[in-house]
Amino acid sequence: MSLPKVIVVIGPTASGKSAVGMALARAFAGEVVAADSRTIYRGLDIGTAKPKGQRLLGGDLKQMAGEKPLMVEDIPHWGIDIVDPDQVFSVADYQKYADEVIEGILERGHMPIIVGGTGLYIRALLDRPNFTQVPPNESLRVELATLSNAELMAEIAERDPDTAATIDEDNRRRLERAIEILRATGKTLAETQKFDAPRYDALQIGIEIDRDELYARIDERVDAMVAGGLVDEVRELRNKYGHNATTSVATDVATAMTGIGYRQISKFLDGEIKLRDAVTRIKFDTRHYAKRQETWFKRDSRIVWVRDAREAVLAAESFMSNTK
Repeated sequence: MSLPKVIVVIGPTASGKSAVGMALARAFAGEVVAADSRTIYRGLDIGTAKPKGQRLLGGDLKQMAGEKPLMVEDIPHWGIDIVDPDQVFSVADYQKYADEVIEGILERGHMPIIVGGTGLYIRALLDRPNFTQVPPNESLRVELATLSNAELMAEIAERDPDTAATIDEDNRRRLERAIEILRATGKTLAETQKFDAPRYDALQIGIEIDRDELYARIDERVDAMVAGGLVDEVRELRNKYGHNATTSVATDVATAMTGIGYRQISKFLDGEIKLRDAVTRIKFDTRHYAKRQETWFKRDSRIVWVRDAREAVLAAESFMSNTK
């Protein structure tokens, strides 16, 4: 029995993934499934460049717990605004969620178009890692809470250089979990990882973009975020969920609020830096993050790299016509 086909659009932030995903959805009767570890959170809108649309109110498009998709130019989008910033949402949670959403899309006779830049989410769907059963170590977590992100990264780099090269250094929870596994097993994360059988026949389309153009887009996007109300958004989130978003201590709030844009603006609101310096830092950190994304994706030889939506549609047409 052949596996169901899905199309995946990946690439660094600001590379144009969303536009390509929309073009593919129109061409192949698709529904978009976001693979982004920040747009899952309600209220994190401007700083995550979340697509603008309207939540579907009627119709038969619904998923888990009656969830309705966000309709963006009449294209259903899933995986957006599914948890609050103070909720824990792991890679395993995303895998379960996305599997159920994709199943619903396929049952409707539509094409799942998975779009995002979170490599761990893509890997969870396509490569089917069987997530390690190392139990939480509360005493270790108390110890790690006293260390900075840089100190956690230094230990990971010493024990597991491959993981250190790709892990999100701003994701406090994943840094601590990586050390938890490394210390408990004495092995690298790759050595402890086991995989289930593939669930999808996937075409991975990567968006290739010149570095100078990418950086110019990042700068333009950050300026637009600030002009569009990023400071007010961060202020409102801090008022609702607390002011500890930039502390070194791991909390559920920190999981959502230490993302790029949010932690820099929090420092401005705390009076630690000026707004112009916060904006400069957001641009710098976003560029660094984009480079890490490229490093992650360039290691996967299965990805078909394209320059624009036209090339993406041609690649998808070839993929769809292949019945092996």
